[in-house]
Amino acid sequence: MSKYNSDSGRNLLAAVNYKIIGFGNIFMSDDGIGIRVIEELNKMNFSDSYRNVTVIDGGTSGIDLILTLQKSDRIIIIDALDAGQDVGEIVKFKFDRLSEFHEKKIKSFSLHDLGLAEVFNLIKSLNINPDITIIGIKPRLIDYGEKISPELKCKIPEIISQIKQEIR
Repeated sequence: MSKYNSDSGRNLLAAVNYKIIGFGNIFMSDDGIGIRVIEELNKMNFSDSYRNVTVIDGGTSGIDLILTLQKSDRIIIIDALDAGQDVGEIVKFKFDRLSEFHEKKIKSFSLHDLGLAEVFNLIKSLNINPDITIIGIKPRLIDYGEKISPELKCKIPEIISQIKQEIR
């Protein structure tokens, strides 16, 4: 995992430690959406604008997510996932509402060592309690390739807008 952080922020966030984590495999087309959002945030120097925000390329590792959660107050996860929505549709929900979405059989495409559901079950078992928001978008194509489909690429600004809403 690579981390980007800045202490020279303009917006002071009352000592709340935020981590924005994008998951995905950039070599599997739409599965890379979480990483592509992180790349856009880094191009915008997002961490320079928000003092207590760390932007993280989470790759495909669910185990690393668990380690990161132990040192965080608030987490925003960006991932390609299918919660029954249409292709390109964004869903946002809190970790504590996961049971409502469990009936929809959410499928995360990015975490290869553990699935998102397994990671969240392990978090509960370990009694780790950060405030977690998941922002997911349903992929159109999961196949070899480095390009994001147009349906997802055009949604990156909307995802970034939702991230900004979460940290205000």
